[in-house]
Amino acid sequence: MSVVRHTIYNLAGVIGSLLIVLVTVPFYLERIGAARYGILAIVWMILGYFGLFNLGLTRATTNQIAQLADGREREGMFWTAVALNAALGLAGGLILYGAGFFLVGPVLTLAPPLVHQIQVSLPYLALAVPLSTTTSVLTGSLEARERFGTVNLVQLAGSLLYYVAPLLAAYFWSPALDILIPVTVAARAVSVLFFIPPLIRALPLRHTPRLHTGQALRLFRYGFWITLTDIIGPFLTTIDRLVIGALDGAAAVTYYVIPSNLASRGSILAGSLSRTLFPRLSAAEPAAARATAVHAVTELNGLMTPFILLGIFLMHPFLALWISPAFAIRAAPVGEIFLLGIWVNALAFIPYTLIQAQGRPDLTARFHLLELVPYLALLWFGLVEYGLPGAAMAWVLRVGVDAALLFGFSGLLVRPVVIRLALFFLLVAGGGLLRVWLPPASLLRSGVEAGWFLMAAGCAFMTSEWLRTFLKSLPTALRTAFRRLRAAKSSE
Repeated sequence: MSVVRHTIYNLAGVIGSLLIVLVTVPFYLERIGAARYGILAIVWMILGYFGLFNLGLTRATTNQIAQLADGREREGMFWTAVALNAALGLAGGLILYGAGFFLVGPVLTLAPPLVHQIQVSLPYLALAVPLSTTTSVLTGSLEARERFGTVNLVQLAGSLLYYVAPLLAAYFWSPALDILIPVTVAARAVSVLFFIPPLIRALPLRHTPRLHTGQALRLFRYGFWITLTDIIGPFLTTIDRLVIGALDGAAAVTYYVIPSNLASRGSILAGSLSRTLFPRLSAAEPAAARATAVHAVTELNGLMTPFILLGIFLMHPFLALWISPAFAIRAAPVGEIFLLGIWVNALAFIPYTLIQAQGRPDLTARFHLLELVPYLALLWFGLVEYGLPGAAMAWVLRVGVDAALLFGFSGLLVRPVVIRLALFFLLVAGGGLLRVWLPPASLLRSGVEAGWFLMAAGCAFMTSEWLRTFLKSLPTALRTAFRRLRAAKSSE
């Protein structure tokens, strides 16, 4: 059950990071104002984008270290990856430093004091790029050794420091950007130190650092295709926003982005599971890796379907309550269509991970290149003919084709997988059709949707070994936690 435990660790890490952001945002807005916070958010975004300068070496490092049984070889691969990522990060930092003067002045329209504060901070921003690329290698190395609990604890501590330290500086020092940005970078530098003790134990690190040219070439060959995927993948994910803005205006983007962002949260479980599986599939023989992936697909299929259905049924009432009924009328259909695509796309995480783990990252990059032009044509047609729902459907069709290619080339379309995929697809698609056929805001709709959800939950329980094991162990875990709580109170 280590896969389940590690997936829970990854889920907890994602949720914890989201909570840190949610809690700190109001305090940032109150102390530094919307303008400065907007600039700080752009800074975080730019640093994330310049993380591409690792050229896919994070994933490559995880893949290669997971395959190595000899401790000295693991150490050599680790130090080679650290040196390469640090050098690439320095190159990216120099580019950011040079580009910063062009972006801040002519491109971004800001008040002169803010421009000056950012320009003064550019050396610190440049330093943040190699820190970011190096941190990603440290994370990948721990994940290769399946230390997911440690990774998420370290990342949570780093996130807390990364978001809270600038906030404290704003309250007790100054809200000026030339203070906040250096403090942010300093927090990132300190968070790198958190990785050192667990890495010494996990790899382990016992010898003098050594670099290996042969290992560097292996990392670059693998990382090239990962980088290509990392560039094209986000483009395929975000181009629909740009097309909608160009054809229908910025307001239409709001009606599209909010429900699609909500729907995208449905893939958190799949992302956590695939992150857990990657080092294990990298180290396994092809037959064993395929068997593990088949089991993961069948489990994920059952676990996700009830939640996707719940999202489809609650999308309209949630948006009506959260924003307004008028907003929900236009935005909810987009979210409901997106959730169907999220179900398909999330399941495809497993063959995607298997293909990359088994040394064929070129396939995933080639698939994205193959999809690019047809998707742009389909997106344009869907938006012009059917509006925002048409754009959402174009995205669903694109990820459906992508999933078919991934499942086909990974060899996961075996009989048990096909049968369960067909069963749960009928449940999800049927749930979507209920939204069209049944009268809105009626007891009939509520009753049918509740019954449909319970049927899906029942199917999930019957087909998911992980879910049955979790539910059976839950009472024991709760009793143990309750006894420990009572013992702690009695000892006070």
